[in-house]
Amino acid sequence: MTVTVLGAGAWGTTLATILARDGGRDVVLWTRDAGQAAEIAARRENRKYLAGIRVPDRVEVTAEISRALASDDLIVAAPSQGVRPLRDRIASLLRPEHRLLSATKGLADDGRRMSQLWAEAIAPERVAVLSGPNISREIAAGLPAPTVVASVDPATARHFQSLVGTPMFRVYTNADVVGVELCGALKNVVALGAGAIDGMGYGENAKAGFVTRGLAEIARYGFSEGANPLTVAGLAGFGDLIATCTSKFSRNRMVGELLAKGVPLAEIPQRLGGQIAEGIGTAEATYHASRKRGVVMPITEQTHLVLSGGKPIRAAMRDLMDREQGEEVAGPLAEISRLLGTFAAAQREEHAASPKRT
Repeated sequence: MTVTVLGAGAWGTTLATILARDGGRDVVLWTRDAGQAAEIAARRENRKYLAGIRVPDRVEVTAEISRALASDDLIVAAPSQGVRPLRDRIASLLRPEHRLLSATKGLADDGRRMSQLWAEAIAPERVAVLSGPNISREIAAGLPAPTVVASVDPATARHFQSLVGTPMFRVYTNADVVGVELCGALKNVVALGAGAIDGMGYGENAKAGFVTRGLAEIARYGFSEGANPLTVAGLAGFGDLIATCTSKFSRNRMVGELLAKGVPLAEIPQRLGGQIAEGIGTAEATYHASRKRGVVMPITEQTHLVLSGGKPIRAAMRDLMDREQGEEVAGPLAEISRLLGTFAAAQREEHAASPKRT
């Protein structure tokens, strides 16, 4: 079975590599840049985005979209800003037998999720999303990692679970597409602030508190969109948030740290080697969407003011600390607490009713 990965950045190259190397699959890796395709194919290395990792011989690298779409299974690893143009380019070429896995962690500029964009070109039940604590360089190096595949159709989720999973890349399924996608996108906004705390030297207490309140903010927004509160406590929520806010390889955490150290926003893309930090665009999209929905998101609001309004980062952090003090467990977090309590009680009852082993 051949699978196509659309997008030859760090994440796309990683997925193509592990599917071929660890999963034993034939892979087509597509990039819109013919020069990049030729270089990767010749060197068996993506020097720009994933230097030092060998691209297996079973990965065919191409810039020909017709060759890429010959596979029935498509994995999209393009940055969020490139998804709509890519969708428009291939929409008329998609076949009924195509299945699509979105591995993009971001939102469109109007706040829509990636699966919503793809559902305009392909049947929603044939679309799935991939998200979790997935630092690409670690996975490409063969280190163990878990992830989540979500789809409105359980059969599609199980299909991609089997397709993407390898001995070192463990895949769980989830029916909550909304929650999985929103957690994957919004954690990048929190990671910007976590990096800023590192850059300012505010310490581990401040960072732990900030990340935890960021999780509450993700829960509020997700809950307003119909997400399952338990998703926020899982791999796509809490797990991904921790990885992105702490990893030295996290681009979004790095952006926050650079801003805190005085690097102008305009210079940061160069510092990232041309790679995209999804949190910047997601912060803007989420800020405007949250205001329309009436969702209180102070971290997102302050991030917006820093990125678009030129507000000093220290002033933004000070304003977050000066907010009116209130209850910690409220709103969606209270719902998560209730659901976890119900689940624990059910587990205790099941254990009590099971036959005792001698």
